[in-house]
Amino acid sequence: MKAAPSPHLDIRNVLWLLAAMVFVVAPHLLRMPYWVGTFFLIVVAWRAWIAWTAMRLPSPWVTRGLTVAALLATWLQYGRIFGREPGVTLLIVMAALKLLEMRNQREVTLSIYLGFFLVLTNFLFSQTIPLGLYMLVCVWIFIATLVGFNRIGSRPTLAERLRPAGALLVQALPLMVAFFILFPRAQGPLWALPQDTRSGTSGLSETMSPGNISNLIKADAVAFRVQFDGDRPPYSTLYWRGPVLVDFDGTTWSAARSAPETVVSFAKRQRRVSYTVTLEPHQKTWLFALDVPAVLPIGSYMLSDLQLRDRMPIVERKRYEMSSYLDYKYGEDASQATLRPFLRFPEDRNPRTIALARQWARESPDTPAILAKVFQFYNREFSYTLEPPELDPRNPFDDFLFVSKQGFCEHYAGSFALIMRAAGIPARVVTGYQGGEVNPLNDELIIRQADAHAWVEIWLPGDGWLRVDPTGAVSPLRVQSGVNAALGPIGVLPSIIAADPLGVLSGIRNAWRAMNSQWDQWVVGYNTDKQRQFFQSLGFPAIDWRTLGFWLMISIFVVGGAISIGLLVRDRPPRREASLVAWNRFCAKLAAAGVARAPHEGPLDFLRRVQSARPRCADVAADITRRYVEARYGGGATRDQLRELARRVRDFRPA
Repeated sequence: MKAAPSPHLDIRNVLWLLAAMVFVVAPHLLRMPYWVGTFFLIVVAWRAWIAWTAMRLPSPWVTRGLTVAALLATWLQYGRIFGREPGVTLLIVMAALKLLEMRNQREVTLSIYLGFFLVLTNFLFSQTIPLGLYMLVCVWIFIATLVGFNRIGSRPTLAERLRPAGALLVQALPLMVAFFILFPRAQGPLWALPQDTRSGTSGLSETMSPGNISNLIKADAVAFRVQFDGDRPPYSTLYWRGPVLVDFDGTTWSAARSAPETVVSFAKRQRRVSYTVTLEPHQKTWLFALDVPAVLPIGSYMLSDLQLRDRMPIVERKRYEMSSYLDYKYGEDASQATLRPFLRFPEDRNPRTIALARQWARESPDTPAILAKVFQFYNREFSYTLEPPELDPRNPFDDFLFVSKQGFCEHYAGSFALIMRAAGIPARVVTGYQGGEVNPLNDELIIRQADAHAWVEIWLPGDGWLRVDPTGAVSPLRVQSGVNAALGPIGVLPSIIAADPLGVLSGIRNAWRAMNSQWDQWVVGYNTDKQRQFFQSLGFPAIDWRTLGFWLMISIFVVGGAISIGLLVRDRPPRREASLVAWNRFCAKLAAAGVARAPHEGPLDFLRRVQSARPRCADVAADITRRYVEARYGGGATRDQLRELARRVRDFRPA
């Protein structure tokens, strides 16, 4: 049975609203379970068919049944109905069901407001520049939809919808900026729920097995960014320290259960460099820095193995100032009891590796000679590869050293540390990042997950802990220039950019990265510290919520006043032409003298009547009329001609 549609729900307006809903939900369809997108699209298509055919809306019992089914499906999918993913799922489903009971203007407005909430939910998953621009377009479309629904009794065109919507959006932008800058920031992640901040996770972990770091080489995600104060240190010194691995079970290296938090004594610290790190959230407490830290960031501490840790997990982008010494010496006074954990290894695993290490120890007079044998062994027969073969799970390093002889950094670091321990030299594996990619536009060093690296530290009497990177024996380019230099461009896009002979694509990529860096720093990363820093640069050393509230109110009044003045100026009646103003004054003088112009009377007809009624001023009246007709109907007049016309009218005295 068909019913006549409400005059407020014109089919074009309904289709506009449905299209706006599809636009704003589209990014969610790639991340939500498949049934969510299917359900949403079916409901939207159903509502479009109802509008197109003027069918009756479904019974409330139907929508209630679908609501219960959606709640049950969400619970079965996530095991809860609260949180980021289940909350967004329910909002998408409920917004779609609201379209099925949309009968009047009030329900239309509610659906549009739900659309604005859906805009916000997209930022719970991503805060990139493209998504921000896309959501701005979605807001524009929703405002245009609201404009169309409020044009009751008419069918506005595309321009009549988008133009006023764009004007409203532009007027709101200054107020939006004021609220963004001045509204007090909350501690914690701005665009994510605390229990759902799993998206930004580090590629590193507290364990390392052959093959797990090489998997990160395909990850293009940014781990952190660094801006140096002054000259950048040599590339080969850029070792960004992360988890230190001590325990070894024959296959996997893992972090010690507890590393004491202590003050480390150094015999030498030289070549100090200062820099700023912008660290992406990774849900761990690791802070990355060059060895060895000179000054610790606020809220951080350093372990005895030089690991830098924060008191709380990094759940939002963190920016901290750092200083490090590149030339240092420490740990030479370590006791045998302290070094004992760095000599342990299972005797029943990797027997060939252990036997070779002990043979080298017997044949070599000192540690440098053992190191030379190991490096010659690596350099002579081994290769550095992105896709190492599978290894024997029980004796992986025997398989690597004597069979495959192909590996990534974790293969060389893990096997080297085992050889050192078997030869009686204390050793530990250090994971982190090495190198980075410099953006020449802002001189920023970008460290990505693909720059993940593993190296070894050994302890020598009189020297303490020394860094040794066995990967350099096989692939010196990896240490001196980075993983891309060692393995070539990885991926389709990097290969295309590298093949560009003019470097245009590389320039575009660097510009985009520089812009993204500023966006991440001043928009996504605009937290309490950044807000305080911004106001300190303006001369306000201390701010609180009262100060921010005061300036926010001032901004509201200023922006609101500017918009009001602009509207008054826009709506003011247009100024009449100077020639018409002069002619009206001329007619007013004649009317005062008893010769009034009739509304239907043109200039020449009125002139003939003036010449008949006032012959003494006929010549002057004819001159004024001629000048007016030329200025008004003859294609315009110059400024001097208009001034002369105004002067003659001013001097005119009807007799």
